[in-house]
Amino acid sequence: MIPKSSRKSTFRLLLVMTLLLGVLTLSGCATAAAPVTSSDPVGIGLSAVARPLENVGIAITLKNNMTKFVSDVKVQIVSIDGKPGIAPFDLWLTPDASVALTAPLLPGKTAQLKLLLQQKSPAPIKSYTVDVSVSYKDGDGNAVTKVIQNAGIIRVGSTNFLSNGIRWIIEILYKLVHNYAIAIILLTLGLKLITEPLTRMQFKSTVDMQKLQPQLAKLKAKYPSKDDAKQLNDETMKLYKDNNVNLFSGCLPLLVQWPVFLALFTAINNYSPFNNAAFLWAPALSLPSSALPLATRFIMPLIVGASTYVQSITSFIPGQDRSQTAMLTYFMPILLAYWAYGFSIALALYWALFSLFSAAQQYYVIKRLTKGMALPEPATSKSKKK
Repeated sequence: MIPKSSRKSTFRLLLVMTLLLGVLTLSGCATAAAPVTSSDPVGIGLSAVARPLENVGIAITLKNNMTKFVSDVKVQIVSIDGKPGIAPFDLWLTPDASVALTAPLLPGKTAQLKLLLQQKSPAPIKSYTVDVSVSYKDGDGNAVTKVIQNAGIIRVGSTNFLSNGIRWIIEILYKLVHNYAIAIILLTLGLKLITEPLTRMQFKSTVDMQKLQPQLAKLKAKYPSKDDAKQLNDETMKLYKDNNVNLFSGCLPLLVQWPVFLALFTAINNYSPFNNAAFLWAPALSLPSSALPLATRFIMPLIVGASTYVQSITSFIPGQDRSQTAMLTYFMPILLAYWAYGFSIALALYWALFSLFSAAQQYYVIKRLTKGMALPEPATSKSKKK
């Protein structure tokens, strides 16, 4: 294998990348920032970011700019882009385009609300100004209603070509099977078949390096001093070259998998056509697990965590030193289970299936590549002999 210092550096780099990707994913990188409120007695700030054919989560901030509390606050969208109504958007999970604050809002305090709309047809890519009506009871019990123009903006941006391609494939599969969940299963299986040569290349490289462990141990014994580090590295690289071992082929599947996953995130995590697609315990594939009843809320996160763990343990090569990856083996399932709690059932279903398909593939590929391979003697046995 590569020198210990290089392994540690590579491990640290992968860990940092994983943590950064996890933070970006969990923070919802496409979510709009908290809007700035207006200076009205009950100030309103509104913002949303979406792409064509996505659900539109509108973040609404309320602020009481008066010296007395207000109650029964209700915010309703009255027009978009100067046109009455909510076109080009549609209602979903709500009888009208309004949200209400049930608790009193104290002077100087703010509150956050969210209104979820959908797109039954793709909205044109542009920014839409939003006018709202605000009604409430002031501190003296008087009912007040006011229309606030340009309370905020809904931005509809473009979808990248890879995500558009994934949506196109899903729609083609849906026309064949008439079920979006089955379409996602077929899409996942198709992606695994396409990336199968890369996965085989990854594990062949790892197994080939594992087979060289006895010769690497001899090199380390031959060059034990720190002064011989350059010579040891040169001899190690020569050994890999003579045996046609490519150190970087193991990283190739990861380089392919993450861009595809991020494209899938954009394509299916908030996809409006999934709003009417039920899946077993979930009324809609587009709903996150966090929005489900308590009895079924943790089913998909647990499946995602378990499948990720199975994928991790089936990637071990016999005789391989697992100390460098032990933390990721247990950390990644927890991270991804937590991630699955906040994002759609559709995306969690893809990841769970991808992990299980990968686990099965890894098991058979590694079993075939390591057939008849002599395992290195464990370090504990050597220490006992000494």
